[in-house]
Amino acid sequence: MITELSLDTRGRFQVFILVNVKDNSIDLFEEDKYQEVWERSVPPEFQDTALLYNEVILREWYPKVGEYGAQDQMYQALQIFSQTFPEFDFVWQLEMDVRLTGNVARMLSNAGDWAREQPRKNLWERNGRWFIPGLWRDYASFSADVNEEFGNHEGIWGPHPYAKFYLNPQGPRPPVKRDSTWGIGEEAELITLSPLIDQVNTKWTYENTVHGFEPALNLPRRMAIVSMTRTSRRLLRLISSEQQSTGSWVVSESTPETWSLLHGLKAVYVPHLIAFNFKPQNASLEASGKELDKMLHKGPRWNLAGGEHAGLLWCNDVGLSEQRWLGASYFYWKGDAPRIWWEYTNGTCTYPLVLHPVKQD
Repeated sequence: MITELSLDTRGRFQVFILVNVKDNSIDLFEEDKYQEVWERSVPPEFQDTALLYNEVILREWYPKVGEYGAQDQMYQALQIFSQTFPEFDFVWQLEMDVRLTGNVARMLSNAGDWAREQPRKNLWERNGRWFIPGLWRDYASFSADVNEEFGNHEGIWGPHPYAKFYLNPQGPRPPVKRDSTWGIGEEAELITLSPLIDQVNTKWTYENTVHGFEPALNLPRRMAIVSMTRTSRRLLRLISSEQQSTGSWVVSESTPETWSLLHGLKAVYVPHLIAFNFKPQNASLEASGKELDKMLHKGPRWNLAGGEHAGLLWCNDVGLSEQRWLGASYFYWKGDAPRIWWEYTNGTCTYPLVLHPVKQD
């Protein structure tokens, strides 16, 4: 990853490893202590890229939040990173258990380039659906169908209409709603690798984990499974500022997604190939596409990937309602990624895939 991202691109990307020190008795603000832990814990070949933090540092930055675990507040360390290194306009966050079978720099660059060219018209409505090859000739056809369905009036346009009751939206002023070119050429402040789902009424375990926003349960919010994203410096600073001043927070998978929705920032779900290890009822492309559509889309039309017991979400009452996700190449738990990665590293050719999670090489 370091070779493909930093060396092959002549420094267009820089790789940093954020190391979570679990021992909170260590004062990492003391230079000698920091140096000692850094030398003892980080292999020499990675020391130039490693930055240490622990809960003490997070608490110092965000005393009003009260939650500092990686599961719920993974972006706090990234927010501090962005403040410390303001020269980076955008930051990709990749988890340690992700593997990519294609060239990493090319895949991330393509994602950013593609997101930049997406218009904002009905973008949140497209973001709420999986793009399924076999149902559409290409993404342009998919986008045209969504535009025809929602027209010029129904889709979210700029900040969510209720955002003003929770904060002061900082996104750009929207043009007239029929403008189909708004957003084309605009960098995405947030890129996700799965749809942006409205978690309300899904019965997701963290559906109602909302702190500091009042009334909490009416908060407009979105989430995207697996906290691997590209976030902008502006977005990270807006989150950081709000958490410092009010202590408001939602869980990691919902943090940049919700702030983007509230501020009216451009957020884009970038489709990528996901392999499912199950035998379809019909092997034709169109029939298997329809089967996936039925499996993946159970929500209301403006949030098709969501809805009650959305298949990829862990719900308190039923657990995982769609077991076929356990055979997916991109998921938050188990899945088929380890098998695909093992075969790929042993010589099997495959498409460029983002594999997650892979716990062992």
